[in-house]
Amino acid sequence: MQRNKQSKKFDKEGLHPVFDPFWKDLPFTDIFTCITPDILHQLHKGIFHDHLVQWCLGIIGKKEMDARFQAMGQYPGLCHFKKGILVVSQWTGMEHKEMERVFVGLLSGAASDNVLVMARSLLDFIYYAWFQQHTDKTLVVMQESLNLFHTLSHTKQVWYSEHGR
Repeated sequence: MQRNKQSKKFDKEGLHPVFDPFWKDLPFTDIFTCITPDILHQLHKGIFHDHLVQWCLGIIGKKEMDARFQAMGQYPGLCHFKKGILVVSQWTGMEHKEMERVFVGLLSGAASDNVLVMARSLLDFIYYAWFQQHTDKTLVVMQESLNLFHTLSHTKQVWYSEHGR
């Protein structure tokens, strides 16, 4: 802020300078290792609900997605969204997980194969993130899922074909 003289921009974004953080004198402290990931808000709500679902709603439409959630067959142990998803005002982590379980199948036939692969790669990443412990192999597969998503997300064909451009 001092170097760029953009205090109004920082104020607008709600950012405030921290010149004397409480952890600066703590020995052996790396503050960035103290911040743990929040799977519910970062992955289930953030990546899945706020980004992937919203993008797919733009592709297949709200009514179609809602109808597809309503039409999902009932199966023991599988949540059935008999009223659809558009009527839900606040989601729990369990509801996000239940949506994630059927999401790729729900999109099948309504979105292109590239969209299905992108959705699957993000969901695979989320599933691996749930693991309590990782091996070298699970970390590699988790990274590969994310890499596949990024590779496809940089392909203009996916975005343009799905947005009529």
